[in-house]
Amino acid sequence: MPNATLETIPLLAGFGVEILGFDARSADEDARQEVVRLLDHHGAIVIRGQDLTAADQVAFTRVFGEPAENAGPDYTVKEHPEVFIISNKMVDGRVIGDAEAGTAWHTDLNYDKRPAAYTILHALEVPAEGSDTLLADTCAAWNALPDDKQRQVDGLTVHHSYANLVARSQRTMTEEERVAYPDVFHPLVRRHPADGRKTLWGMSTTTPNGIVDMPNPEGKNLIREMLEFATQDRFVYRHKWRAGDILAWDNRCTMHCGTPFDKSKYTRHVHRTWVRGEVPF
Repeated sequence: MPNATLETIPLLAGFGVEILGFDARSADEDARQEVVRLLDHHGAIVIRGQDLTAADQVAFTRVFGEPAENAGPDYTVKEHPEVFIISNKMVDGRVIGDAEAGTAWHTDLNYDKRPAAYTILHALEVPAEGSDTLLADTCAAWNALPDDKQRQVDGLTVHHSYANLVARSQRTMTEEERVAYPDVFHPLVRRHPADGRKTLWGMSTTTPNGIVDMPNPEGKNLIREMLEFATQDRFVYRHKWRAGDILAWDNRCTMHCGTPFDKSKYTRHVHRTWVRGEVPF
């Protein structure tokens, strides 16, 4: 167990913490490992007032594990391809980031055999209004499911396809993408490796084809039902951004969704990193 004790305040009752007095660049190893523990057991962390370069963010990301690569290089930091740029900012006549990233409920990299364990966002510029990030506590959602519904969904397997995400972007998969991202099959209910707690997980508005051994539309309807249940307001934390914020979440026990803002009026510029996770179980 880490020796450091960090001051925290809850984001929601039973979910997430804001960590006070922590500097991601200069913290010692004990403090960093305590941050990992807090994220594992609370599902999300907020750390305000962080002045990080892309290299600093990659170094902080490595505290949590192996950084995961991004599917495409177009919107990554040139010297640090682990860092994806979420932005509507124009530089030299071109948009430097993906302004539409994450605008539907999902978990990151659920189209991969080893989905993202953690997602880390660092805000460089934020709109004065809009662009909130929503996080759903899917452990709380599982615990709130009636017993008969828990028995119905526990043990089911969801078929995920990267092709569905590509189609949502109105483009055609490349041959390289077909090889890199074959269809995968993940549990609808998984256990968190830190403590074994169960969570509704295999849901998304983007990648599922359905449920194995269940015909559609029944399978897709059940996924939609679980997603709508898990994203009720009672399970959701809404993060209102300030420049310098780090918002990190554990994809194994959350879902997330971005919200719109006036892109003609405001600039949003955020750096995102992922940490590679384990095969869900």
